[in-house]
Amino acid sequence: MNVELTHGKDVDVSSMLRERIEQKLAKIETRLGQKLSFRVRIEKEHNDYVTHIHFHETRDFDANAKDDDLSKSVDAAIHKIETQVRKYHDRHDQKSGDTIRETVDLDTED
Repeated sequence: MNVELTHGKDVDVSSMLRERIEQKLAKIETRLGQKLSFRVRIEKEHNDYVTHIHFHETRDFDANAKDDDLSKSVDAAIHKIETQVRKYHDRHDQKSGDTIRETVDLDTED
């Protein structure tokens, strides 16, 4: 897993927060079952922290979150990415299931 973490000049990202980001993103990588490259950008706008997370896996996943607390902003953005991944994963699991034709025996020999 590759995490590219950038932040603005007014934002100080501690090593503990960096590790937490990497741990949560590792769970997403495990769920999708392949090596991913994440871009995480944290900026300060006025009195709020804005977190933007992006990665690409057959399609682009993007999430933005804004909060006055840095860790809450990061957690909210990660939660949004997790929700997108869950929906994407569930949708593709349903599509790969059996079709009606496969489940119903069409050979009716009477």
